[in-house]
Amino acid sequence: MKSSRTFRHGGIRVEAGLDWEQRGTARNAFLPNGAVILLKQHAGKQARCVVRRGEYVREGMVIGRADGAFSAQIHSSIPGIVRDIKMISLPEGGQSEAVLVALEGSFDRLGRKGERYLWKSMGRTEIISTLRDRGVVDTAAPGMPIHDLLSDRKEIGLLIVNAIECEPYLRAEECLLRDKGAEVMEGIAILQKVLAPKKIVVTTSQATTIVLPLSKDDGVDVKLVSFEARYPQDMPRQLLEALDGSRKRPMTDALIIKPSTAFAVYEAIVIAKPMVERYVSVSGGAIKRPAVLKTRIGTTIGDLIEECGGFLGPPARLVIGGTLRGHSVYDLDVPITKTTSAVIALSSEEVGSQLRSPCIRCGRCNEVCPERLDPSLLFRLIERGMWSRAAELGLGACTVCGACGYICPSRMPLVAAFSTELQSTQGQALTHVHGENPH
Repeated sequence: MKSSRTFRHGGIRVEAGLDWEQRGTARNAFLPNGAVILLKQHAGKQARCVVRRGEYVREGMVIGRADGAFSAQIHSSIPGIVRDIKMISLPEGGQSEAVLVALEGSFDRLGRKGERYLWKSMGRTEIISTLRDRGVVDTAAPGMPIHDLLSDRKEIGLLIVNAIECEPYLRAEECLLRDKGAEVMEGIAILQKVLAPKKIVVTTSQATTIVLPLSKDDGVDVKLVSFEARYPQDMPRQLLEALDGSRKRPMTDALIIKPSTAFAVYEAIVIAKPMVERYVSVSGGAIKRPAVLKTRIGTTIGDLIEECGGFLGPPARLVIGGTLRGHSVYDLDVPITKTTSAVIALSSEEVGSQLRSPCIRCGRCNEVCPERLDPSLLFRLIERGMWSRAAELGLGACTVCGACGYICPSRMPLVAAFSTELQSTQGQALTHVHGENPH
């Protein structure tokens, strides 16, 4: 029997966008005529390009080699000709080189029965090395390479496979669990061999009806735990607090990953497949037929939207990722990456007014902050240039979850201010994310 849990302080309940349901299994998206494959789809430095214009690349061929810490291998998701290599702006800021591949030639894997490898005879080092070679990253932003997450740990107290999607419009992780539950479980078994966790938990939203093959026959003992649909329940601190009843567990004693990460581990080890596909939710009030699509990395968001019937009307905003923690985009040529969970097209009714007005001191942001901060005060300090004082009052504990910005009736740009300041004071966004994440 499932228990229902949640964290203690703050949080919000978001009802909008929760009323669509993925029916049946996710379908394969059409193969793109051309793929825009970014060389930075991970937390560290962009991969080093190893192909040239005019070169033919095979499906799954390495086109970018990992370059330094937190960098990952990049593979071509389709066979074809490299038409161009150019710089492209990233939704989260900054730029990356991208390899533009025009579809041509035959697929090495598609439509062919692949061989299954007997991974149980593989050693820990061999498994980690294989995951590195096949470019597997944690599918949650910023995309920590899985080999970096595993290399420094030989055993942990808790492994969590987190399928909670408490942001509106998201369905990809739950759909993946339903479609590929056995494969996800085998990915968990592989991680168990590497990490030897004392406890393994699969977490889901309260409303989710998922039946996993929780058999102990393969030596994996997994507990399924459900949580209230309360945002940001899926974030590391809130998840651990709800599971343990406190915040005493060291963040380094737990590894939290998405089902899509466990599935990528399975594919890399069991069927020797590089990370070239991703389950993506395509939804929002401006989309004709919302769906979860199994998508080749490098497919543009315009192609996915067209496959879902196009727009019902002009979208008021396009978002990559969740509406609370994602990034607005203004170009339908933005490509899908290893960490893209969703493409959301919002209608004008869903976006509402974006006009900022003076703070009315209502205190709602204080009430919903899961870290017990005073967002309005921190914002005023940042506006006045009093950054050290903001740091003293706990700005560094902010997880940029967006709950304060969502609830603010004055539409204060709280999240943008906190995110910018955290990145500038800590040198780079990776430093903050890695510190807040139990990875």
